[in-house]
Amino acid sequence: MLIGYQGVEGSYSELACRKFAGGTEYQMKGYPTFRTLVSAMMDGELDYIALPVENSTSGPITRTIDLMKYLEVSAVREVYIKIDHALIMESAAEISDITTVYSHPEALEQCYSYLSKYPNIEVREYTDTAEAVKMVKETGDPHIAGIAGSHAAALYDMTVIRENISDNPLNTTRFLFFRRGVQGPRPETNKTSLYIESDHSTGSLSEILNIFSRHGINLLNLTSRPIQHKPFSYGFFIDVEKGREDSVLAEALEDVRHVSNYINMLGTYQKGEIPSYEKMLTNE
Repeated sequence: MLIGYQGVEGSYSELACRKFAGGTEYQMKGYPTFRTLVSAMMDGELDYIALPVENSTSGPITRTIDLMKYLEVSAVREVYIKIDHALIMESAAEISDITTVYSHPEALEQCYSYLSKYPNIEVREYTDTAEAVKMVKETGDPHIAGIAGSHAAALYDMTVIRENISDNPLNTTRFLFFRRGVQGPRPETNKTSLYIESDHSTGSLSEILNIFSRHGINLLNLTSRPIQHKPFSYGFFIDVEKGREDSVLAEALEDVRHVSNYINMLGTYQKGEIPSYEKMLTNE
């Protein structure tokens, strides 16, 4: 089994891949961008890919889910990874010695309040958290730092200057694992991801939501996204608390089709286990 992810060894996506594989024999391959990662899956180079789709601090990760709108794919599993960002340098130093910090845009946003306390530090986006640490090591510049997990610091033999710098101590990222093609029957599932484009008439979105409500289907997530080449028109990523094989969901989707221009069922799977924060909350 070959699993693809965006980034390099030591990234949070790699941790998600390890959790997804469990005790199964597998290999991993990193890609420089989400677009090249998805293309590799669609070209048949990979069995599965890991896509971060939502973060408990910064919200939906639209740069990933937007790539899936019109593809024939299947989300097969949901994995949650606790995100513990750390400030990492080549060797021990004072915060006042740092001139520039590099990391993935999502990580920088999740550490906004912490970084705002140091106006002397320039913040720069990088392709990946672990890759930022790798770059800092390769440059050997004692005045630059990266933000990534402490496991990345250990991997690249770097020094953690500050641990747990996320603005939200419960910072967690939700990953979906996709494969190419349409799923076969999956009766033991309880969550389904959809992308729907309404007909954009007055009240069309409200009508779609009312359909799910009438059928007693709980919506777990609703994210609107602009439709390319149709200015100020929107599609909607929706997660519902039903498996695809549930007859109630099938009936609801049949009704939704009458008020929609397009529906793509992106996958059906078991809800992932959200990390326990009990110990952390007790320590606070």
